[in-house]
Amino acid sequence: MTDASTTRTMIYKRSADGSEAPVGYLAADGRIFRARWGDGVEVGRVTADGRVLRKTLYDERELGAFTADGAVHSHGLFEGGELGWVDADGVVNQGGLIFGEEEVGRVEGPAQAAAAAALLLLFLPDDAEENRRFRS
Repeated sequence: MTDASTTRTMIYKRSADGSEAPVGYLAADGRIFRARWGDGVEVGRVTADGRVLRKTLYDERELGAFTADGAVHSHGLFEGGELGWVDADGVVNQGGLIFGEEEVGRVEGPAQAAAAAALLLLFLPDDAEENRRFRS
């Protein structure tokens, strides 16, 4: 039996007050899970060639890609530009042509580049959309 802490890469989001909260994790097989009630709900996956895919009702949609050195690129609104990157210590930074540079979270585990891509391409946009709906 393997220990989940050695096979999962945890994903933490930084809030405005500087605190961090777990938002999900990346399993060893590349599946992305949103943290829910002590476990997780599968929301997407990463591929061996560095693509990030969101699980949809009937299929998958490609959100972007990441490189082995931690750079993250989006295929959506930010097509062609860098969306952010992960530092060697696991700190995830959002920045590029449209965004100013900002620390937005942290990843901890064996697959830091893939987990950083999940944070930047899936979790942060989902949270932003949820906040927009809540304010409306």
